[in-house]
Amino acid sequence: MVNPLTQHLKVTVCTDADDAVAQGFDWKTATPTVKPIEVKEVVLVRNGTQGGNSTVDFLLEDETGQRFVFMVTGNLLRSIAA
Repeated sequence: MVNPLTQHLKVTVCTDADDAVAQGFDWKTATPTVKPIEVKEVVLVRNGTQGGNSTVDFLLEDETGQRFVFMVTGNLLRSIAA
């Protein structure tokens, strides 16, 4: 069975840091520049979706203090890890 996640989101699996760089994931030399962002807090919401599934909210902050939130579902995390 085809994983529906991979039909919508590109997932690259790397063996280690050297393999990641070899596959083009060298953030120090990336163009355009990839800026650092810090995970400030993670919030697990047990019933985060209308269907009662869990979500994980990541509160992020960049070097200028600009804040962002990135939310993923528990199902998405399980699909990536599978």
